[in-house]
Formats: sequence, structure tokens, C-alpha cells
Amino acid sequence: MRSTSLLRQAAAQAPSPDAYAKSLAYATDLVRRTDHEAIFASHFYPGDVRPAYLALRALNAELAGLPDQVSNQLVGRMRFQWWKDAIKGLYDGKPPPHPLMTLLSSLPQRPFLSAYHFNRLISTRESNFLNPTFHTLQDLADYSAGTQASLLYLLLQATAASSSSSSSGAAASLSIGGGGAGLRHSTPFQHQGGEHEGAVDGVTTNGGGGTALKEADDLTLDHAASHLAVAVTIATLLRSIPHHAGRRTSVIPLDVASKHQLQEEALFRKGPEAEGLQDAVAQLAGIAQAELRTARECFDGTTGLPKRAVPVFLAAADGNVPPQTPARSYLDRLASPKVDYNPFDVTLAKRYWKLPFQV
Repeated sequence: MRSTSLLRQAAAQAPSPDAYAKSLAYATDLVRRTDHEAIFASHFYPGDVRPAYLALRALNAELAGLPDQVSNQLVGRMRFQWWKDAIKGLYDGKPPPHPLMTLLSSLPQRPFLSAYHFNRLISTRESNFLNPTFHTLQDLADYSAGTQASLLYLLLQATAASSSSSSSGAAASLSIGGGGAGLRHSTPFQHQGGEHEGAVDGVTTNGGGGTALKEADDLTLDHAASHLAVAVTIATLLRSIPHHAGRRTSVIPLDVASKHQLQEEALFRKGPEAEGLQDAVAQLAGIAQAELRTARECFDGTTGLPKRAVPVFLAAADGNVPPQTPARSYLDRLASPKVDYNPFDVTLAKRYWKLPFQV
């Protein structure tokens, strides 16, 4: 009943067709300008989920680009607070007049998107803006959990809501925070740590001593997404090394830099000639590749990646879906003999002409 009420409330607050079209165009243009590779992945989402994908990617782009748009921390904190208030208004039924808020408020999946992940995404971006230094690999992992993982969980919630609606004929069958039918977990992908302690594999033993494959459940998707998020985060940070070094900021964790005798000042002054840079980058790239493999291994013993989740996991996909996607493509090129883990290599900064065909 609560789901039905939420859907009716969302429908009553729906913007005009013209406002919706303009907000969707705004989100699409923003993603195309700031993260053009994400546009390729959008075509793998069903038509009813694609606006949600674009809205979420555009919001992430807005937040990621905010530090470069402000002159000091005070202004930055005010801007981040505006987004926090905007999300609160969205869930209070009073979204502020902004294209992304208009688009988010009109999504049929909006009632099933967790406010927790929106707030965590904003808060983590703000914390990184105020203190952009990663002291340890754990700091990087925490940053990944708050940014890329939160984004992936929101996308999984969006695909789960649409899948439930299609299979049952009514989105109201998906319960929010209550015990309803639709999904195995009433509030899926609420990854806050510790959910997988004591979890069992997705394999059951039948009476004859054999094994029966089970469909990957929500916790499996949740677990895989947490590993995929680390890989995507590292790939994104490695790509941004030249950009941040030009602003005298290093995104390489200090413990990794210390291990390879990489000095921040040398990175800022010498760039690709800095001692230890390639070794540090190679270590991080190796971690990212390992996380991609681990994400795929989460589905061992299951029937594989559920169809609805395939677009979300393109970067970790293998076998029955294209393995070459933006994060993997970048990591492979970075590790090539020609580039040899030099993040300043000019070929990495260019749009990769093979990527659309790989995707």
C-alpha cells in the first residue's frame, strides 16, 4: 500500500512534458560533455531506465566538477549544502527548480531510490573537496564506497524497480522498507558494511549430493558492485593524475607513493619524469584489475549476471557480454608496452576511437 501511495504522489508531482524534455536534454548534454564514454553505456539500458541512468550520471558529474567551479572552500561548502537541501526537498516532495531535480522527481523509479546513497554521494564528494589527500589505500576504498559504489547501488535500485514493475505488471509490488513481494530484499543494495559477513555461496546442494545453480540475488549484486566500484574509482583517479598534478594535488595514496619513493613535489614539477610514478601507478592499476576479476567471481556458482543488471556491470562483464568497457579499456591501454603505466601519455588523453565498437 505504501508503494502505491508513493507512486501516486510521484505522478501527482510530475512536471509538464516540456519541462521533462528539457531536463532530460540537460542531463544528456552534461553527461556527453563531462563523461562522453558514459553515453555509450546508456544504450544498454532499457528505455524506461535510461532517463534514470542519465539523471544519476549527470548528478555525479555535477558533484565531481564542483571543486573546479569554486574559488574557495566556503563557497564550495555552500554549493554542497545546496545539493543536500535539494535531495531533502526531492524526498519531501518539494524539489528545487533545477533540471536534474526536475528529472529525478519525474522518474517512475524515484520512490525506490535510496536517499541514503544520494546523501552519501554528496557528503563523500564534499569531504574529498575539503581534504583531497588519500593517506592510505583504505582512504581510497572509503572514497570509492561513498562515490562510485553509491552510484552503482542507485543504478541497481533503478533497474530492480523497473524489472519488478515489468514482471508483476505494477511497480507497487516492490516494497520500500517493508515486507512486500517483488524482490528478495525489501530494501536492496543498502551497502553500509558488514552485510557479507558469514554469507554463503550461491550454490545449494540437492538431495543427490549434486549442486544446483541459483540466480544471483541482491546481496551478490551488492557485493560485486562494491568491488567494481573500487576498480572504476582507481581507473578514474589514474586518468585524472595530470589534471590534479597541474593543480598541485596528488590522488595517489601517500602509502603507495611512499612505497615507491614518489615525492609529491616531484610529481608536480616533473610530471611523467617523477621517480616512482610508473611503479605507483602500476600497483594501483593492478589492484583495479584484481577488483574487476573479483567482481566477476562473485557470480561463480550462480546462473550468471541477471539480465536487468547487465548494463550496470558492463565494466566487469565477461563471456556473454562485451568485456571491453571504459574502465577496462583504459586500464588495458595504461598497461600496454607503449604506455607502460605513464598516466601522462598523450594517447590516454585522447578519445579512444575503438571504444564505441568495444562497447
